[in-house]
Amino acid sequence: MALALLATGCGTQAHDDAVTQAMAWAGLHGETGRISCSSGFKPPGITAASKDFICLVHHSAARCDELYVKRTAGRWRVTLRRRGVDCVQPL
Repeated sequence: MALALLATGCGTQAHDDAVTQAMAWAGLHGETGRISCSSGFKPPGITAASKDFICLVHHSAARCDELYVKRTAGRWRVTLRRRGVDCVQPL
């Protein structure tokens, strides 16, 4: 379990910051619901963690909006990717 959390970036400062940014975006856009974020799959042999996060705004157990959260040059950017998608969090 700890390995899975480490591999996805969960619990890191970058992950926590991505969740905070996604929550701020959701609040500004009238989105309500729980926010969950993942950094995406890190293939074997890659040592650096991804700076990209896929976040979900949960509207129900089955319906979410998908956000793309990325930090570049010290600045965060949050972009709506898709609305009304299945609530399947990528690793």
